[in-house]
Order: sequence, then C-alpha cells, then structure tokens
Amino acid sequence: MRRLAVWILFLAVFALGAEYQVSGRVVYQARGPMGAFQGTNEAVTGTLRWDPDQGVLEGEVCVDLSAWDSGEPLRDKHTRSMFEVEQYPKACLVFTGIEGDPAKGPVKLLGELTLHGVTQEVAIPGTARIEGERILFEGTFETKITDWKMKRPSLMGFKVRDRVKVQVYGEAVPK
Repeated sequence: MRRLAVWILFLAVFALGAEYQVSGRVVYQARGPMGAFQGTNEAVTGTLRWDPDQGVLEGEVCVDLSAWDSGEPLRDKHTRSMFEVEQYPKACLVFTGIEGDPAKGPVKLLGELTLHGVTQEVAIPGTARIEGERILFEGTFETKITDWKMKRPSLMGFKVRDRVKVQVYGEAVPK
C-alpha cells in the first residue's frame, strides 16, 4: 500500500509538469537628447512550471529594479528614480501561457507584467531552445515609459523618448 501511495504521488508531480529555477538578464535600449544608450540588469530570479504536452507555462520571474547598470552612475540613479525603487523595488512577470513550440521555431511568452504598480498583459516574441535539461529564451518587445505611469527622465530639459526597447534573456534549469 505504501508503494502505491509513493507511485501515485510521483505520477501526480510528473503530471503537473517540470519545475524550473529561472535566472537571466534584461537589457533596455533608449534614446535621449544625447543619443542612444542602454542598461543591463542581471538581478533576475523566479520559478516556472512547464508542461509541453499540455501547453502549460506558469510561474513568475522578477527583476530587482535597483540593479540597472548602464556604465554611467548618474544615468543609473535617474533610472532608479524613474522606477521609484523605494516604493516599487521590482518588476514581475506572471506567466499565463506560451504560443508556439520551442522545438519547432519562434515562440511568444504570454503574461501579466507588473511594473511601477501597474499590471498589463504582455506578449514577448522570441526564440526558445532546449539544451539538455535547460531551457533558454531570448525575446524582445517595445513599451512606453508612460504606459506604466512613470515620468520620463530628462537632461537639461530634454526628455528621454517614451518608447523603449526591452530585450530579455532567460535560462531555466530544473529545481
């Protein structure tokens, strides 16, 4: 009887799909009065559950918004100020699904992104590939600073453009 219970528990966990620990990097590209610039953030953590047979992708990935590095400390200070990191220390994406099959081509990650106290549905087109037990993802999307109720940073009265390109790189490994 005990073996049967262990076997049923094993099947139940397997049926729920594999659980993964997520790490990664986010890069923003913006334009300001003095030209284009970018910042990188590697403080990405989260978990996800993926069941390719059922087409289920669930979980949450968060970014520590105080960890941006553009190579320019004053710009990073302005970035943290724009995000109001004291009040909104992180941005989190809650996965709601995936379109496409990583084994066959492009995919689109679907989710709800909460940033600066605002939650919006997002779709991040990109590519995913499976290497052994790891899942790797690269995707790009554009957004507007003002869509998240944030004020655009400015330099000498000239504001950063509203539209920002965001690139995401993620790696998921089994827990």
